[in-house]
Amino acid sequence: MRLPLLLLLFVGLSLPLLSGDAEEALRFNQKAKLALEQGRAADAVTFLEAALARSPDDETLIQNLAWAHYQVGEAERDALAIDRAAAAYQRAWDVYDGEPVYGLHLASLRLRSFRLAEALAAIQAVLERHPDEPTAHLLLGDILALLDRLSESEAAYRVAAELSQGEDRDAALAAAERTARQADVEADYQTLRTSSFVLRAPPGRDHNSLLGVLRTARVEVLNAFAVTHREPALVVLYPPDAFREVTGLHDWVGGLFDRKIRLPIADARRDAEAIGASFRHEYTHLLVSEWSPRCPTFLNEGAAQLMELGRGQGMTRLLAGLEALGLSRDDVPTVEQLPDSFIGMSDRDAVRLGYLTSYAFVDHVAEHHGLPTLVKWLRATDAQPLDEAFAAAAGRSLAQEQALFRELLRTAP
Repeated sequence: MRLPLLLLLFVGLSLPLLSGDAEEALRFNQKAKLALEQGRAADAVTFLEAALARSPDDETLIQNLAWAHYQVGEAERDALAIDRAAAAYQRAWDVYDGEPVYGLHLASLRLRSFRLAEALAAIQAVLERHPDEPTAHLLLGDILALLDRLSESEAAYRVAAELSQGEDRDAALAAAERTARQADVEADYQTLRTSSFVLRAPPGRDHNSLLGVLRTARVEVLNAFAVTHREPALVVLYPPDAFREVTGLHDWVGGLFDRKIRLPIADARRDAEAIGASFRHEYTHLLVSEWSPRCPTFLNEGAAQLMELGRGQGMTRLLAGLEALGLSRDDVPTVEQLPDSFIGMSDRDAVRLGYLTSYAFVDHVAEHHGLPTLVKWLRATDAQPLDEAFAAAAGRSLAQEQALFRELLRTAP
């Protein structure tokens, strides 16, 4: 989902100097403008609050203060201080609710963190003030879907489609149709809630055995990355045919993360090891979605395969894959050449090469720099370009790392 661009800019004042208060307000506004230009958004807030104390009804100052709070939120988000970012977005919205993007960013951030009740409250506040904002209805659909309120979610998506045009309309309609399929397939599904999971599955499943597999896989991922995660994962288990019907994905896809973890399950007891591996893969996507929604696909998929398949196997699997595909080592793309998404690709061999390359390179980074460095790189990609994020995490350039990787690929037995 794309949030609309925030087109507001900090506005200068041309107040008639009719009083000392007006002159002071102008001076504080100018100080705030300079502070924002220097990346000191918190100071800008202080200056603008002082300006408003002298001219409390000035609409321009009010909008500028909201903008400054928003900039504080952006800085906190880039620093991964999610709660402080949300508080700043909330202050921006409270100061000036005439701009829906402040509320949309708040709702989106809470959704990203799976704080669904807070996300729902935020988006409902936006819709009370801006009932014809299509992005708000789209976000509402996303939130309601995660709350398993599927009929309401479908309705929200259809309203978003009515208010949108072009690709945005098509995306909203596709979401509505996908949600309708889910509601039909999951009509008789049972829900089991624990502190770590909200699990939905067809009746008759051995839920306790499944939960045991998922718990083990979850702990393995969290221990490997040395992180904690407090929000329960939303997991839906389908018979294989139902999984294809709901997701519309190719038969080679073994799972999907779309803020819910969706897995095809044939025989829970027989396939416990495969279920655990698939869950580790998709659960990694869940963590990355919170750390860095802008994370490139190759890095996201490489990290997920690292948790699914284990460390130290990337190069071996890549070489075996190249042989099976009839490709040479020179055919391995650089990470910049990999597609933005693997999901929509119909060429099975190209998809396989993309996954193999992603896994091999990310495994290489983990082996040479350690998982803490990999986690730093993953997190940093939300606020920095890919190469800058890598340099900040690993202390060397991405070009240097790729050159080493390709030399190891060339000389591997």
